Amino acid sequence: MPATAYVAMTFEFQREGDQWLGQCLELGTATFGDTVDEVADELADLVQLHLNSLEDVGERERFFERQEIPVFLDRTPQKVTRPLPINAGSVFTQVRPIAVDAGTQPQKTALA
Repeated sequence: MPATAYVAMTFEFQREGDQWLGQCLELGTATFGDTVDEVADELADLVQLHLNSLEDVGERERFFERQEIPVFLDRTPQKVTRPLPINAGSVFTQVRPIAVDAGTQPQKTALA
C-alpha cells in the first residue's frame, strides 16, 4: 500500500440566492448545493478526483510545484472543522487536508 501524504486545499464558500457555491481556490474546481455541508463534502470528493486525474496523467507533482502547494509527508494534519458564516451573505474559506499518494512525491517535508 502506498504511503499517504496530504496537501492543504483552500475552499471558498459563498451564498448565491438559495444555493451555496463552493470552489477550491488552488484547482478552480467548483460545485453548488443547498447547504454548506453538502457543498463542502461534494467539493472534497471533486478535488480528490481532480488530483487523481492529475496523477493519472503524470502532472500532479509538477502542478504542486508550480502552484507552490506543500506536500505534508511527516504527519497527518489535525482535523479541520467547518467554519460558520457570520451572516447568510458572507464569503468564507476553510483549509482542508486532502490525502494523496506519497509514492511519487519528492522526499521533502513541508512545515506548517
